[in-house]
Amino acid sequence: MNSTSTYLLPGERDISSLSIVHNHGIRRSGSSSISSKQAMQNNFLSIPRIFEPKESDLVIGIVIVRAPDLFLVDINSSESAILPITSFDEGRLPTRQVMNRLSVVYARVVRTDPWTQTELSCQSIDRTKKKSDFGHINQGNIIRCSLALCDKLQHSQLIHHLNRLVKNFRIRVARNGFIWYITDTTNAAIAVKNILNEHESENDVDRLVDLYQTLMDKLQQQDTSLVKAKQKQQPVKKPTEIKKSEQPTNSTAVTRLLNTVIKSVLDQIIDQIEKNENS
Repeated sequence: MNSTSTYLLPGERDISSLSIVHNHGIRRSGSSSISSKQAMQNNFLSIPRIFEPKESDLVIGIVIVRAPDLFLVDINSSESAILPITSFDEGRLPTRQVMNRLSVVYARVVRTDPWTQTELSCQSIDRTKKKSDFGHINQGNIIRCSLALCDKLQHSQLIHHLNRLVKNFRIRVARNGFIWYITDTTNAAIAVKNILNEHESENDVDRLVDLYQTLMDKLQQQDTSLVKAKQKQQPVKKPTEIKKSEQPTNSTAVTRLLNTVIKSVLDQIIDQIEKNENS
């Protein structure tokens, strides 16, 4: 290797670019680049896959540890972030049964000192709101994607079109490679996920809107076909007639005997009463 060559390990930054190298190692010699696998690669640099948190960034994280005084949260960074118990609004701290390991949380970066771990907060920015935007996420769908897609969606008109097309649609695009969204139907959730992933390589929003409509039509046709197939498989059940049991018209011998005894006793009582009155 000559004096002008530079060997870059995974994660190191190239002098001529701010991007991070993700290959198994790149040897740069002048203007040419050679992979450690001895294969020529023209586009060996890509945008960072590891999130570098900055203050005020809105992130979605996964709880990996719950301690008595804090949470450790995976935010797709080089190290986990801390979420103190005291960083929740008063009366909004989830219980251990509700928010524990592998729970999803929406938070805000409040500190990124180089000598300490990144610190998150779930306290409301606008204290006048009755319901906080931050905290435990217990419904909806989560997509883990590239940082490029998250940055692209921040300035894309696709979200505006989805709000118009999808009923009861809500979405939160975090800076750290997570997207949370919620729809009212399963078909809409499937179609939205495909559209968001397609948007990473497709910039034509009108084409994505048409693709959404096409996907919804296909999913609806599949549902209709499935319902018809189930109806054909199920046998038609005939209504069963319930016959009322007929009561016997003729009284039994025991009933007749009881009636005779009761009548004779009553006659004796009446006779005794009349004798007493005459005497």
